[in-house]
Amino acid sequence: METLRRPLKDHVYDYISSRIDAGELSAGDRVSEQAICDAMGVSRTPVREALIQLASDGYLDNLPRRGFRVRGFDQQNAVEVFEIMGPLDGQAAYLACPFLTKEDIMQLKFLVGSMDLAIQGGLIRKYDDIQRDFHLTYFNRCGNDRLRDMISQLERCFIKRDYETVDQETACKLLNKANNEHAHILELFEARDAAGVRDYVRDVHWNTENAQFTVW
Repeated sequence: METLRRPLKDHVYDYISSRIDAGELSAGDRVSEQAICDAMGVSRTPVREALIQLASDGYLDNLPRRGFRVRGFDQQNAVEVFEIMGPLDGQAAYLACPFLTKEDIMQLKFLVGSMDLAIQGGLIRKYDDIQRDFHLTYFNRCGNDRLRDMISQLERCFIKRDYETVDQETACKLLNKANNEHAHILELFEARDAAGVRDYVRDVHWNTENAQFTVW
């Protein structure tokens, strides 16, 4: 059976989004169509399509006569996203709770431990990657594709995962607090407390007081 090939615009999308995630492109930076064409050896059409999709997904702003620029993320943006993500993430946890397997629970335990190790080692970006895997583990069991798509789109608002605004000690305290919450989420999943995990994720884990730092 012939393997389906991904559209070229998807490869361009991945290239641009990875540069933003890596900090090579920062908020306000202009994204040059021609520079991308030259870097990837592709025509303008897939680049333009990828840029339009990136703007739709929240990575970029499409400014009339000024082209595409990396979208910024300020305090008000963070609060607004937290207010939306709390109910969505909580509902995903609620729906997933009855369907989590023993292997899923073991995976969640492993990820909580891995996050602890990342914090102890000062590996903040590694922590960020692991915590996304933690949430994805139960997102993938929620059985609601529309809900998963909505969460995935909102996740892209957290493209600038920058903790350099605080010192290392403060960052570690924030991450320890967040991971203690992950550990409690795990306990609620183990107890099969669907309503409890929904409420905790919604009201505690996504409390807007935490919105100054984009950490799950």
